[in-house]
Amino acid sequence: MDIHKKKLLVTGASGLLGNRIVELAMRDYTVTPLHNTKPLHSNSLKLDITDAIEVLNLFHKLKPDVAIHTASETNVDKCETEKDQAWEINVEGTRNIAFACSKVGAKLVYTSTDYVFDGEKGNYEERDEPNPINNYGFTKLEGEKQVIQYCQEYVILRTSVLYGWHPWKQNFATWVINSLKLDSFESVEFIKN
Repeated sequence: MDIHKKKLLVTGASGLLGNRIVELAMRDYTVTPLHNTKPLHSNSLKLDITDAIEVLNLFHKLKPDVAIHTASETNVDKCETEKDQAWEINVEGTRNIAFACSKVGAKLVYTSTDYVFDGEKGNYEERDEPNPINNYGFTKLEGEKQVIQYCQEYVILRTSVLYGWHPWKQNFATWVINSLKLDSFESVEFIKN
């Protein structure tokens, strides 16, 4: 461990975005990936962000300079059908991370989403008024509010559709490709019958 490098924690390090951030940040930071599913990195630590005590204890132990919070429930349909779980992860989990950052003096980078907007205008700017039309967007907006309330130094990033390669997760681009293949296959079967 290079004592001169800043310490970085990445929540959701098993996800598409978190994994890529870990890979890119390892040159310039001492990175501790955090996961709650299966780890992608040998030095990854398991963390349930919905457990406030566990989060606070880990942050006190590791004393990060920066935390990048990518862990969330991103399945839009699941956020509609399992609203309590979406709230627990996207709002309460984010509050726990923001609070822990404030207690150890860490800067927080929070990944939110453009789903906080209704999609009517397009080309949104930071000063545009959020108006989520589904529970995913609502919980991510409430997560933003937790960051603002509990953290002194933070950045909120509102991402759009993310795509890229992941060893065991399907992303939007691969979902479209697989759906097209499946539809083509079903069409062929229909024509043959």
